Amino acid sequence: MTKEIELKKKQGCKPYVMSPEEALEFFDRHGIQYEICDTPVPVLGNRVSCGVPSDTGEQVIEDYFYLPKSVVGLHLIVDVVAQGDSMIEADIHEGDMLQLEIGAEAHDGDIVVAEIEREYTAKVFFSDDKRQKWLLPKNQKYNAIALTDQKETRISGVVRNIVKKAPRVSYSECMDILNRSLAKKHQEGDVMQRLAKAAREGCHLFWAASAWAVAYCVVRDCCDYEGSVSDFERKAIDMNLPPDFAYPCSVGKVQRTISNHPYMRLHVDKWKGNGASVREIVLMEFLRKNM
Repeated sequence: MTKEIELKKKQGCKPYVMSPEEALEFFDRHGIQYEICDTPVPVLGNRVSCGVPSDTGEQVIEDYFYLPKSVVGLHLIVDVVAQGDSMIEADIHEGDMLQLEIGAEAHDGDIVVAEIEREYTAKVFFSDDKRQKWLLPKNQKYNAIALTDQKETRISGVVRNIVKKAPRVSYSECMDILNRSLAKKHQEGDVMQRLAKAAREGCHLFWAASAWAVAYCVVRDCCDYEGSVSDFERKAIDMNLPPDFAYPCSVGKVQRTISNHPYMRLHVDKWKGNGASVREIVLMEFLRKNM
């Protein structure tokens, strides 16, 4: 509602001015439905500073107009882009999207967007034991800002969510990741070749398909094998073994065996005395020696 409401008298049609209180009483007396425009709606720019307060032409809120709560909702949520580094210890970085609840009441510890003499900044709101209000940065190279009567200050809204900016990985980083992955794949292939050779030489030590769980634990603990159990099973099933190899690996056997034998989750050096059988120890030591 504006500060002054102009109505026309029925007689003479001359306008006269009512105060807000008089207008509300008039509406109530005559059963006129009304809504008060008391909810600020911002006219937005596109960025908010997370450094020193900024008026570089990229302010987040350029002006306000007012609408009823029924039109706007309880509080308006707007998205603004963070700029600067004063909030990096709160995990707010340049380019992150801040979801701002306009007009929400700020409590101690809330991250807010504040307007200071027509400049805007994102900081932590805090009131000390002397009721002095502060805007605190989350970066030690910046100073706290005291909110005083000498400064025209408004808490524009409270940050409710932070949407992270998706990083772009450089070409050199991509190549490094790819080269490491290919090197690891080559290393795993070499490990499985050595395991196949050892399995052929020690085929008499395999008593069942579950014995491949021992083989997996050996390559896991002694050969820096980082593949999953199911990945190991697939490679072991495809392994080049002689046709008369009595107990080749089978799908799911390694996983079930490890699940049923808690000591297999330990390093193979700790198997003795923790439940491993003699034949498991014998196969384990043979594979370690021959790989």
